[in-house]
Amino acid sequence: MGGKFYQLRFWMTLFMSVLALYILYSSKEQAAAPPDILFILLGLLFVVMGNYFKTIRPNYFLGIRSPWTLENEQIWRKTHSFAGTLWLVGGMVIVLTGLLLSGSLMMVVFVTVTLIIGLVPYVYSYLQFKQKQITDS
Repeated sequence: MGGKFYQLRFWMTLFMSVLALYILYSSKEQAAAPPDILFILLGLLFVVMGNYFKTIRPNYFLGIRSPWTLENEQIWRKTHSFAGTLWLVGGMVIVLTGLLLSGSLMMVVFVTVTLIIGLVPYVYSYLQFKQKQITDS
């Protein structure tokens, strides 16, 4: 993946650092900062990851690593192109709802979007694999 790997590593390190500062601030002040900030940060992480999904080459460490994507490079590319768009949109939805909503409604949106962006690409990779089996037969 060349430079993309190092860029992604930088963004992940930056995200974890900001998250650690958030935790330190919350513990020092003896009161949690608004949880909306945490949801916004996680949404931004999804946006960044979704942006990189389209450029990730097949590997065993990063990405949608289902048996079907690891077996076939074409399925890997299709799945990650689809998942990248899905994660990008899902992250934007989380950020926007983090800015506009709060409380339990925000939690419901976050969990729903996270489940969708986690499960749908996995199912999509399976469907692509089955479709490839049919066309190869």
